[in-house]
Amino acid sequence: MRNRFAAFSSSLRKNLLGLAVGAATLAAAGLGGTSAHAAVAGPALGTAMPSIQLTENVRWVCGVWHCWWRPNWTYGTVPPYARAWGPPERPGCFWRRNWGGGWTHVCP
Repeated sequence: MRNRFAAFSSSLRKNLLGLAVGAATLAAAGLGGTSAHAAVAGPALGTAMPSIQLTENVRWVCGVWHCWWRPNWTYGTVPPYARAWGPPERPGCFWRRNWGGGWTHVCP
């Protein structure tokens, strides 16, 4: 009789603990789900801020033997082989074409 009661109380404790953890998780998700809203302090502050462009149009510009990283370059298209190249590692780096046709990243 004692073994049955011990097994029953152990499973009851596990179930109650699981319910308590589940309720705490739901309560934490419900309390943390609020959203914040921002507003402009006044009309003068909203109109006084200049519009700043945070991005710059840059791309690889490729000739026959070299590809350079050019800021504010909007002419032409990027060749298909240069589309996967990211920005250079540091200023002055470029891609140079080998005699075999492959490209090498050069950083002087």
